[in-house]
Amino acid sequence: MNRQPRKKQPLVQSGAGNSGLLLAGRFVIVSLLLLVVACARFGGPLSGAQEPTRPTTQAIGPPQLFYCPDCQLVEVTGIVDGDTIDTSIGRVRFFGVNTPERGDACFTEATEFTRLLVGSQVRLEDGPRLEDSFGRRLAYVYDPFGNSIDVQLVARGFATAWTRDGQHRDDLVALEQSAKSIGAGCLWASATFAEFAQYDPSGPDRDCGDFSTWREANDFFVAAGGPAKELCQNSELDPTNP
Repeated sequence: MNRQPRKKQPLVQSGAGNSGLLLAGRFVIVSLLLLVVACARFGGPLSGAQEPTRPTTQAIGPPQLFYCPDCQLVEVTGIVDGDTIDTSIGRVRFFGVNTPERGDACFTEATEFTRLLVGSQVRLEDGPRLEDSFGRRLAYVYDPFGNSIDVQLVARGFATAWTRDGQHRDDLVALEQSAKSIGAGCLWASATFAEFAQYDPSGPDRDCGDFSTWREANDFFVAAGGPAKELCQNSELDPTNP
């Protein structure tokens, strides 16, 4: 039987296919090498470069324990002292902290740090009491991005934590202890600051003459349950000096 001989496939086709695969593989390898070089040159994960500096919209200093980016936003119209500001809705007393009184060590430093933190707007979060006995709004205060200003004042050693009540009391008290332990800021670096407004409301009776400032008297009487209005109005304490 006559058989037609099989036609051999041209070797050139097979060679062309193999060449194509080799070229593709080389292209992938070269591309990966170029990617590695680019990462190293421009600060990618292989370069060991430092993280970029936080933008100025972030909180200054300590990690934030709580946030309130959606709280009520108000305009700041003035700075009274480290824990009291004037706003578009009236005077606001920071709920979570106490800062030094006028004439005390660190008064100026605390006031200026608050001025730096609040800028032109703040957010307000209600605590368990909305007003003090003089009609000032009580609120935890945040910058416009939701970072707690109370936290930053305590952590940086410009304020002590309010210990009577408030949903953030425990966090702020713990933060104050940490600030003390490392000698943070103006208050704790020299250990000259006397903790004020920490009178025991269940202790001996006190009257206006026992306090050097209106706010010390106000804090004590509020913690003790009263009076609600006209506190020390006829005393030598100046009620316009918070």
